[in-house]
Amino acid sequence: MTERTRSVAVLALSAVLFVVVLVIGPGSEMAALRRILGLGNDPLGRPADVPPGGVHAFLEHQPGRPDEPVTWDPCREIRYEVNPDQAPDDADETVAFVRDAVEEVAAVTGLTFSYEGLSDRRPDPQGDVLLTARPDPVLVAWADDDEVDELDGDVAGVGGATARSYDGDAWLWFVTGGVTLDVQAFDRLADGPDGLAERRAILLHELGHVVGLGHVDSPAELMYADSVGQREFGLGDLNGLAALGRGRCR
Repeated sequence: MTERTRSVAVLALSAVLFVVVLVIGPGSEMAALRRILGLGNDPLGRPADVPPGGVHAFLEHQPGRPDEPVTWDPCREIRYEVNPDQAPDDADETVAFVRDAVEEVAAVTGLTFSYEGLSDRRPDPQGDVLLTARPDPVLVAWADDDEVDELDGDVAGVGGATARSYDGDAWLWFVTGGVTLDVQAFDRLADGPDGLAERRAILLHELGHVVGLGHVDSPAELMYADSVGQREFGLGDLNGLAALGRGRCR
């Protein structure tokens, strides 16, 4: 065998091995690369293993399928932006605060979030989202009840997501959403001894809505409608989040 023939053989073998690794290789990086090359739709991450227990509810269900929640597409990143205007901390601290909470939700759901940077967009209190081919990223922002009526009273935050279908298919996926946090509530909590933990719990609760969790009747869960001192996701919350990470790829 000539040197040239050997080189071609080595290159051919390397190409075969690359394809084998690409097709069966583990990890979110391989999943993303396979998607880019058109070799299949694989979830970008994997939901956490959570012991059963607790209670959870979903924000929306598939039409005619009461046991199937509406989810985000686990094969695509969830883009999000932060508008730090009126937040109690400076921009860098605000972004770090938001990213820390998002990472916790990502770790449980297995969904992949992509931080797109600072934004000057404002919350859309009417929910009039234009569902273009590339909807706006999820927006995390601060506002008062003059701008967002839903923040009136003792409401410290609101959150949710908007779903759509594709190509005439009745199946729904969340494609955009937002969290709006109350300026006055966060200013008050900033001065309290447990203020950071309370603010974080509010943000986690609203991010739970963004990925598809609804309210529950159990005060042991963070998705309980009222603030009763729960600071972390409860067992039922975790089970719901993990289930939302096992949605269908588009």
